[in-house]
Amino acid sequence: MRDVLTYLDERREEFSSHLSIARMLNARVDAETSESDIHIEVRHINTIKSGLLVHLYNIVEAVTTRTLKTVGRTVVTKRPALWTEAVLTEWVRAAIWSGEERIGDGALSRLAGVSRTLVSGLAPEEFIVKGEPGSWDDEAIKKVAKRLGCRLVLTPEISRAAFERKYLNETTAMKFLANRRNDIAHGSTTFEEGARNMTLDNLEELAGRVLPFLRAVTESYQTYLDDEAYLQPEEVAA
Repeated sequence: MRDVLTYLDERREEFSSHLSIARMLNARVDAETSESDIHIEVRHINTIKSGLLVHLYNIVEAVTTRTLKTVGRTVVTKRPALWTEAVLTEWVRAAIWSGEERIGDGALSRLAGVSRTLVSGLAPEEFIVKGEPGSWDDEAIKKVAKRLGCRLVLTPEISRAAFERKYLNETTAMKFLANRRNDIAHGSTTFEEGARNMTLDNLEELAGRVLPFLRAVTESYQTYLDDEAYLQPEEVAA
């Protein structure tokens, strides 16, 4: 999990660097230029701001996916018989469900394979814990952690910043980010319009709410794996 935290730190620095460049360009909006210079307009900055929103969401998605992949890779180092019921359920979910709404022949075939693995007592292949349907936001992250039995440890400051409903339609920072990213990525709004009503300071504040929460979640999973909380209590004690 420490490599995921390193990855997060690198992406956070990258985002901060891009934000600084955006500020530099913003200072040149409508400034007088020579014929050889590019005239920077507000619409250019608005496009950059939308790119920063998408960038920030991509950090959330990438870090969360890497975290859950690390969980799946670590859990399988122990025999399934030692896992908690919650983790066993998540492994079966990952092994059986492929996104189809109904359980068809393919799912039944995978179920047969899973059963053979469990009966044999062999270590299964690593797996990626399935997320909740839709985009990654604070609710989806909390639900997956609860499914796995991972206790999220958040300071009061991080919790307040992450869960305060101060954004459009009384949404949290994570929910607002996911909604805006989806609107931009799916064409519901253009890159020029997607962040038009946000300032660069607003974007910095948004990142200041999202990234510390993401780091606290990843650190909680680190503790979860270090303490082997994915095993039945008597196995951890042994």
